[in-house]
Amino acid sequence: MGRILGALAAAAMLVACTGEAPGTAKEKAAAPATGAAVSAASGKGPALWAVKDADTTIYLFGTIHMLPEGTQWLMPPIAKAFDASDTLVLEVLGTNDAKVTTPIILKMGYTPGLPPLAERVPADDRAELAAAITHAGVPGPALDAMETWLATMSLSTARIQKLGYGIEGGVEYQLSTRAAAQRKRIEGLETMTEQLGFFDTLPEAEQRTLLVNSLDDITDIDAVIKSAVKSWQAGDVDAVAELLEDDTRDSPGLAKRLLTDRNLNWANWIEKRLETTPGIVFMAVGTGHLAGKDSVQSMLEAKGLKVERLN
Repeated sequence: MGRILGALAAAAMLVACTGEAPGTAKEKAAAPATGAAVSAASGKGPALWAVKDADTTIYLFGTIHMLPEGTQWLMPPIAKAFDASDTLVLEVLGTNDAKVTTPIILKMGYTPGLPPLAERVPADDRAELAAAITHAGVPGPALDAMETWLATMSLSTARIQKLGYGIEGGVEYQLSTRAAAQRKRIEGLETMTEQLGFFDTLPEAEQRTLLVNSLDDITDIDAVIKSAVKSWQAGDVDAVAELLEDDTRDSPGLAKRLLTDRNLNWANWIEKRLETTPGIVFMAVGTGHLAGKDSVQSMLEAKGLKVERLN
């Protein structure tokens, strides 16, 4: 299971940054052949927390960037907290403007003279790579031109989209639309360059490992995603944490880069916001950042702040 989730996290981050997989046509995700949009699990929906002081409340909500359209997750406690907020805070902004995203991708994700993608994986994995490329429908030459991290993200994103998961069904897209309708302020924690830089600066060996780990059979990928979404919908933070632990056990460097370091940055941001800016904030970040021993909440509690689970 851990082999799959790292690549899926990479793909999800790419979608969070760009709204699509480079090298593919941006398409509205169709309903997956194996089932319709995911129905809500019993209970009060995905987990919601709050941290507050006398004049500031910050809600913490874990997201999934790509979902089938119509997936049920905006339960009353979540909607109530969101509607009461004056500001929506996301990981990154500007993801739907190709004039912004394309130059960044071209600058960071392409280097002249790269070997073909097939030569960047062991010979034993080349048949799996070819099958994944065929399933994704991404032109091989387009992937060959990309740095390994971007090729991995693009390939994984396209495969996930084939299962019916898309940005339009994702939590950030839905919350941004709702925030715009309510004329809320929308802020970002990171820039697009910062987010993609986490992968662009990975050593090539780690990039190639991430690529190999993304080549699982699509049936296995489908099962892992469905399990993760089900746990998230049910507010089962322990199950999400277990998935993360499985995934990061063999990649501590990647986990530190993608989770631990960023969680600390965001905990510092929350602490400063509480000290300086009154108001009500709805902070929505990838659900993996709000689970496990190095979660944002754990880091806030280490600072002496009280974090309350609301549902």
